[in-house]
Amino acid sequence: MEPPSVHFLEFTPAVDPADHPDRFHVLWHLDARKPPVPNNKSTPSSADAHQWRGLAEGDLVVFPSLLSGAGEFEAVRFVGPTTTHMMEDGSEEEVLTLLAAGIEYPEFPTLVVSLAEGRGTSLREMYERPFDAILQSHPPRLSLFDLYSRDEVAYNEFWAAPPVARRRRPPSGSPWRFSLGECVWIETVKGRALAAETMEEL
Repeated sequence: MEPPSVHFLEFTPAVDPADHPDRFHVLWHLDARKPPVPNNKSTPSSADAHQWRGLAEGDLVVFPSLLSGAGEFEAVRFVGPTTTHMMEDGSEEEVLTLLAAGIEYPEFPTLVVSLAEGRGTSLREMYERPFDAILQSHPPRLSLFDLYSRDEVAYNEFWAAPPVARRRRPPSGSPWRFSLGECVWIETVKGRALAAETMEEL
């Protein structure tokens, strides 16, 4: 089974949550009907890289601007299942949930744990490679193993009993809805490529 893909995005000024700290205390609902804005500064190596392929449940989304120094995973969100968002006019629309992935170390929402169980795979098989791809995308280009001081026992214990994110209190407000079309697409590291890297090492 291919690992989930990793999508690197940025917020446009119109929706940047840095200007609205309250958005970090509520659920995130993503309207994915419109594709993100292409990043004109990027120089993809192939025509295929120009094409947005969409988000799938279990994928990881990274917003590099959210890195504040608190931890390597504060910028990461899991793509959760489709849900319904109630609009101000009383209408409903389908959105994707974006679920926090931890701060200093990964934490797995219960919905992601259930997703892995439903696919008959382990969280390690799904996310070890994607997490490393995220960490190696910016200096000092670490791996998750490095975060555990290359302590093999501690690292294996993490994967043997992955920490489950448990909300300590209910959201303090209504979910924050924003559109994928209000984000800039930087890059996608496809699960297929991550799977190929794994096979090369075997």
